[in-house]
Amino acid sequence: MTQQEFLQPSWPFHTVINSTLDDELGTCDFNFDDDTSDYSLTSNLSYLFSNEMIPFPPCDDELQAMMNEFSMELGNFESVFSDKVKDFGTSFDNSEGSLSLLSQVSSPSTPTKSSEASMDSTVTFLGEDMEIDNQLGVLHLLQAYGEAVEKEQRELADVIIRCLSDKASPAGETLERLAYNFSPDFEKKGDYLMQESRKNFEAAFKAFYQIFPYGRFAHFAANSAILESIPDDAEHVHIVDFDMGEGIQWPSMIEAMARQNRTLRLTSVKIEDSEFARVPRQWSFEETRKQLCDYARDFGLKLKVEEMDFEELVWEMKRKKKGCSKEWSVFNCIVELPHMGRSRSRKHVIEFLQVAKEMLCRSGGIVTLGDGDACEKLIGSSGFGSFFEGYLEHYQAVLESMKTSFPTQLAGARMAMECLFVAPYISSHGWLQKWEEIRQGYHLQAGFGLEKCEVSKDFLMEAKELMKGESSYEVTIGGHSKNEIILEWRGTPLVRVSAWRS
Repeated sequence: MTQQEFLQPSWPFHTVINSTLDDELGTCDFNFDDDTSDYSLTSNLSYLFSNEMIPFPPCDDELQAMMNEFSMELGNFESVFSDKVKDFGTSFDNSEGSLSLLSQVSSPSTPTKSSEASMDSTVTFLGEDMEIDNQLGVLHLLQAYGEAVEKEQRELADVIIRCLSDKASPAGETLERLAYNFSPDFEKKGDYLMQESRKNFEAAFKAFYQIFPYGRFAHFAANSAILESIPDDAEHVHIVDFDMGEGIQWPSMIEAMARQNRTLRLTSVKIEDSEFARVPRQWSFEETRKQLCDYARDFGLKLKVEEMDFEELVWEMKRKKKGCSKEWSVFNCIVELPHMGRSRSRKHVIEFLQVAKEMLCRSGGIVTLGDGDACEKLIGSSGFGSFFEGYLEHYQAVLESMKTSFPTQLAGARMAMECLFVAPYISSHGWLQKWEEIRQGYHLQAGFGLEKCEVSKDFLMEAKELMKGESSYEVTIGGHSKNEIILEWRGTPLVRVSAWRS
């Protein structure tokens, strides 16, 4: 399937400029309780399925027009966030106390040639307009924190965190914003920013998904691999989705199945992952199911959407007759993408993939895996310190890529999006849990014993065409068997998508 055939007008990353929604889909509304941060979606999420596409990257006029349309909602970000940042009393000076602490903790020693090159690269990456001295101070403190945790020096780590609080700011430069999520201030003041951002969640989510390529790239790659894998004689397609969320991946698949006169069944896996959840789940499964079924009805597609836990899924899949050629099974696992706003346990991902392997050995099918996390590329880390620095590099790149795509006059809107979609992934506790999982052998790169689907040159060209016009992003091929397509930003991998089949 070519890119032109795949990206039909209803594909859900599209512009809201002059768009009109069908009357029967209704409008979006939120119900709030002033005494709690929880809220419920009362609409049918129709804003995810409007009718016009937006190319990537959006030009300045398109981006400005998009933001103007959301001005009623996004306008609150500027005044609210600016006022609260002033109240936070952040400071960006290198006080004697900070310098003294930097000399006591494990800050970098006299640079070698290799470390000098690395530091030069870091300084260039940070940008010409940053306060370099403060940025390097924050970087050294973060590195020292990772080393202190690795050496189990808890008291020293706490001292470093308190020092970071003096330099961190949600409105600062990249490392200052990243450090803010590690400081005690995030638990107190960051919660307020999160609550204010959630009041504009619909506008923020739609704009985030449209403006930034992380989710669109992963969904395009995974869906393309699924469609290419389906045998001509398959009448039914059953997709088991590890984390369906808002369901934004599946409208294009619904359209494709309708055009091919096949039936589609979507099964969402129900997993309680509270130890990794830093923010409440934003989406109701019932709401998502209704939205997807309504969408399928418009295309005349027979669609079933259901939810199962692991035990129910295994029991259901074992009921299928071995070698049934009329149904094509798909196990889709997309995790850690910023728009999802939630981290997932590697252990649960591995359990899902093991179930997929067992089931696909009984019948034909494919596994698609999309990963926006830094964990897998850090498997060879010598200790938590280097593992921690790898995560810093990854989310520094995410924050920088967002900043370069946003007009400076909309810094408040960008800050709110960072709060909603990036902050949930920046957690020392969460990264330590990921490190422990890696040490216990939960490696996604271990493979599944299935045949790896090599990325074709045609598919690579289509993916590159999707990113055409943005020089800072690059699409490459990786993996031992060239079955991994990667979205990079200035050399740092942000999203990886791969596929295996029986």
